[in-house]
Amino acid sequence: MKSLLVFFTLILFFSCSKKNKNMEIVMNIEGFKKGKVSLQKVSDSTLITVDSVFVNNESPLNLSYDLKSPELFYITIDVSKNDKTLEFFGEKGEIIINSKLKNFSSEFKVRNSFNDSIYRNYLEIIRRFNFEELDLIKSSIEMTKLKQNDSLIKIQEKIQVLNKRKALFNLNFAVNNGNSSVAPLIAINNFSESKVLLDTIIKSLDKEIINSKYGKELKIIYDSN
Repeated sequence: MKSLLVFFTLILFFSCSKKNKNMEIVMNIEGFKKGKVSLQKVSDSTLITVDSVFVNNESPLNLSYDLKSPELFYITIDVSKNDKTLEFFGEKGEIIINSKLKNFSSEFKVRNSFNDSIYRNYLEIIRRFNFEELDLIKSSIEMTKLKQNDSLIKIQEKIQVLNKRKALFNLNFAVNNGNSSVAPLIAINNFSESKVLLDTIIKSLDKEIINSKYGKELKIIYDSN
């Protein structure tokens, strides 16, 4: 009788512990039948697992974490000893993620995350910049092989202009989205060595964002410059 009481107490403890997490993820992975699914985040430059579940034909699956402010998370699935990972912006509340096993890392949709919707818009435009730069680099390599120096110089000038456009986009996007944790993350990744630009972005941030995970990290970088 005593052991039975302990058993039910443990079940109640773990059940309550799971429900107390303020970020709940409901996930559907089309084509995924069996394997481990892990929720991960970066802590002190190390990728750590904060929750996991073993799937055996169950759908949807549930993951959770108790976070203090929005930040990037990663969901990894173990398929035949090969890991596949997708990245999303987590925040408090229920987040729904739909993906497919075949293109797990690229073909997925995230719902109910304000910060992730802003992050997707940002990534889409950055992707265009990167494709444009890649095309110019390919042309540059071709002109180098053909020893077309005049054409090569023009291409290099185009790359410089593109990089300036990209930097300006990053700055404007961060300033115009001061109500999102995406803004300080952009600043950290792109302007960590420019105190003037960091100051511009910090002044545009909502108080809540300044006190968030990435806001605090940004302030540390700013103060160290």
